[in-house]
Amino acid sequence: MKKSALRQEGRPVEALLILLKHLTAHARWVFAALLGLYAVSGIRTIQPQEQALLLRFGRLQPEIHGPGLLIGFPEPFDRVLRFETGKDRGLPLDRWALTGTKIGDPDKVIMLSNEELIRQVKQTGNGSGTEARHNDSADATLDPVRHGYTVTADSNLIQGRFLLRYRIESPFLYASVGEGIDGLLECLSFRALTHQLSVRKIDAALTSDRQDLAESAARSLQEEATRLGLGIRVSGLDIRELSPPSQVLAAFEDVVNARQFAKTLYENSRQQRVETLARSGGEAAAIRQRAEAWAATKKVEAAGEASSFLALLENHRLSPDLVDRRLLRETLDTVMGQIQSRTLLPAGQAIPSLMIEPAPGFAR
Repeated sequence: MKKSALRQEGRPVEALLILLKHLTAHARWVFAALLGLYAVSGIRTIQPQEQALLLRFGRLQPEIHGPGLLIGFPEPFDRVLRFETGKDRGLPLDRWALTGTKIGDPDKVIMLSNEELIRQVKQTGNGSGTEARHNDSADATLDPVRHGYTVTADSNLIQGRFLLRYRIESPFLYASVGEGIDGLLECLSFRALTHQLSVRKIDAALTSDRQDLAESAARSLQEEATRLGLGIRVSGLDIRELSPPSQVLAAFEDVVNARQFAKTLYENSRQQRVETLARSGGEAAAIRQRAEAWAATKKVEAAGEASSFLALLENHRLSPDLVDRRLLRETLDTVMGQIQSRTLLPAGQAIPSLMIEPAPGFAR
């Protein structure tokens, strides 16, 4: 019984060995094809705007491969590290994220009418809304463990969100740093921002020095990255948000509103000055033109009268009697032309006498 049982159990194994014996020739070709495909898998394509490095047997190779075909060993012997060197990479910096609401732009100018300006002056004088905002933010606290911030030159706290833009210049140096390069860049960026904010007052950092703050921090970060050999070029450090904490935000909003209001008053007054000067200049030019035209007319008339008088004087010197009679006739024509009723008496008769009685009550 035992021999027959062993014979029954050995039949499947015997059948398997016979099958493998017949498939050995075909398996060689299958194995060769698989081996060829595995070897071809070591050929990779590097896309445009990319550069690649080889990590061969776990060791980084210094040769940089540009766009095109990259021929190497298949994995796990070679591993390809790809880097996009043709465009900027962005690294958000939100460690100092705001805990309050972002304040407005203090340099923004809002053109208002005179009625709106008077209404805003009254509201600013009464301080409406300020106390409520202070009470809303009084309950919140700034936790130095959970909330990130830094200190300005005038000992004020400030928070913000930033964006680091950089481009990989040397893939070998960049890859040599390791996978923690983003964390290193984040620390270096906050270090540069902390230094730049520590030498500026908060009012300047929020307003006039905002652009210079970002540019100076980017330059400082680039110098440090070059010193450490990180293989990057800093394209810019953008300030996405910058504001004091919510605990003092209401007071800063009042200051910003006052500055905006002052700028609005200045712009409105400047515009009114320009309009008034333009209107006055137009009126003065019109008066000047009328005066010049009147003076030119009078000069022409005076010149004509002077020429006529000089011509008459020359004629009088030549024939005085003729000129006298002509002047007398012209005078009579002028006088008679102004008389409505005329009576002509024949020549040679006596001149009539006209008796006029005085009016009653006339005192002599």
